[in-house]
Amino acid sequence: MKYCIMASLSFDTPAKRDGLASDIKTFIGAKHTWGETILNSANDEKGKPTHITEVRFQVKANMSDLFIFIKDKMLKIPVLKGTVSKHNCPHDEGGKPCVLEEEFKK
Repeated sequence: MKYCIMASLSFDTPAKRDGLASDIKTFIGAKHTWGETILNSANDEKGKPTHITEVRFQVKANMSDLFIFIKDKMLKIPVLKGTVSKHNCPHDEGGKPCVLEEEFKK
């Protein structure tokens, strides 16, 4: 079992987006992950700064901690809109689908 965080966030300034992207990268640091980690900062079709995160951890506590971290940042930065969710992912167990554990939307 792997433990996944997925986040899709929209900001009012590139500085807020880039600050959070840097904080997430630092948070992940040397934690044991599985598969490809996606940290993508861009602009949406309306020109708003956006950030996408997708990371699978080996340890469930790391998933839970990052979920709380991003959720807290979404309320404090503030994020204009977005979603962060955590999933239990049995990808390493024969291709079973992910199971959504919790989601926060703003």
